[in-house]
Amino acid sequence: MELFQAAAELREKNKPFAVATIVSSKGSTPRSNAKMIVINENTIIGTIGGGLAESYIIKESVSCLKTGQSKMVGYTLDSGTSKASIAMTCGGDLEVFIEVIIPHPELLIIGGGHVALQIARLAETLDYSITVVENRKEFISEDRFPMARQLFYHKNITKAAEMATIDKNTYIVICTGSVDEAALRSVINSDAAYMGILSSRRKISLIMNHMKDDNFDESKLASVYAPIGLDLKAETPEEIAFSILSEIRMIQTRSTGRSIKQKYDNLIIVRGGGDIASGSIARLYNAGYKIVVLEITEPTVIRSKVSFSQAIYDGSITIDGVTAIKASNEKEINEILAERAIPVIDDPKGKYISILNPIAVVDGILAKVNLGTTRNMAPIVIGLGPGFEAGVDVDAVIETNRGHSLGTVILKGKPEPNTGVPGVIGGEAGKRVVRSTAPGRVDVKKKIGDMVKKGDILAMIGDSEVKSQLDGVLRGIIHDGMVVAVEGFKIGDVDTRGSVENCFTISDKARAVGGGTLEAVLALSLPKRITE
Repeated sequence: MELFQAAAELREKNKPFAVATIVSSKGSTPRSNAKMIVINENTIIGTIGGGLAESYIIKESVSCLKTGQSKMVGYTLDSGTSKASIAMTCGGDLEVFIEVIIPHPELLIIGGGHVALQIARLAETLDYSITVVENRKEFISEDRFPMARQLFYHKNITKAAEMATIDKNTYIVICTGSVDEAALRSVINSDAAYMGILSSRRKISLIMNHMKDDNFDESKLASVYAPIGLDLKAETPEEIAFSILSEIRMIQTRSTGRSIKQKYDNLIIVRGGGDIASGSIARLYNAGYKIVVLEITEPTVIRSKVSFSQAIYDGSITIDGVTAIKASNEKEINEILAERAIPVIDDPKGKYISILNPIAVVDGILAKVNLGTTRNMAPIVIGLGPGFEAGVDVDAVIETNRGHSLGTVILKGKPEPNTGVPGVIGGEAGKRVVRSTAPGRVDVKKKIGDMVKKGDILAMIGDSEVKSQLDGVLRGIIHDGMVVAVEGFKIGDVDTRGSVENCFTISDKARAVGGGTLEAVLALSLPKRITE
């Protein structure tokens, strides 16, 4: 009876402990039916027979308490050499189940107002161990908080908060209404798993600035969830309590807080499959997202060996180990996704966006202007390069201009404007770009990966010759038979660095932009906190 009473008291105090129970014994063993409680190395209640076997089980129990995992252990008391052998001469076999009793998560509510009361009521149904701290007598009593395990009152909120025990299993909500800063100062250096403040943005900003001025650790201050809660448009005390406990639950379980449907669908649509967009496509795919690429009927892709849009012409393409396959309808899209490949479909107007309901849309057309992408297309909408404004027509823009800011995620404003000047590669800019010498059908004479000399004919447009202006490797050339409408249209790219391998792998620029795209998707996927 003493053992069960001790277990009940430990549960009441919300303390972790382990119960070691002999579940089987064969032959000669110190005990054949016994239990003991292990709180730590030095605090044991009961016995399973003493001796070396018990000391081993105590050690295993302490290890289980550290991991939070229960387990079965078995020993042979034969002084043998096996891993299960113990230096005892009894000769029997002993099996013991070690059950870890994990304490309920501790919810420390500092403040006892209307929202605090609703938080406590909801937290009780979620099996939290609740402690309420107050500096106003009228807001703290057993009648008001019957679900609380502990109530601490002092007219000085700091002294009241100091009465509570805070450890790594504690989640703190500060909602005093008038002494939030004093409350935060009293708990900021604790080991709490979570701290949040229910207050306005302005008040939170003042609190943080005051504490920074007083040399509080800025990394600690940055870890405070303020404003508190998930963005659920909460207004009533009940709704606010729900949003706060949803956030606490998200932190406690290390989950995303995203819609379960979105979590399992995990689908992103990329408009455009050229070489720069393909860097984003590959990075998102390799990070575990499902990708569908929307293209035009005849993509004017130059670097076709590293552009997933080439699947429109060839039926499929594999780049850096990632395969894209042409699709014609929704059924084929789903079949290709099931094969862990990337569907590429002719859909310049984006009709499949509403059909497939993606978690994000990435506009990688790189037309330098927005051709119709809007923020209401998906929960997350990202634009690559000029033509977009973050916060207006997209949620984020990725900088595509070569230089120090390449790949930067812009959450408000525009990227660098289009200069009209090609980026420098291998010391060359304008001359590396191959342009049409006349309008008309392009008859390609060299293939990607060919080494060329200055003056070599790369293509013919009617009777007009298109020549290389440099020595190097042909890194890109327009699809044979394409018709260009004007003279000066970009149809190729010569790289003076002369690396043939680079013609068939995603470029450094595309990877940098892709990294920015992945960062933006992850950042914008995080649950937003309520503002008040």
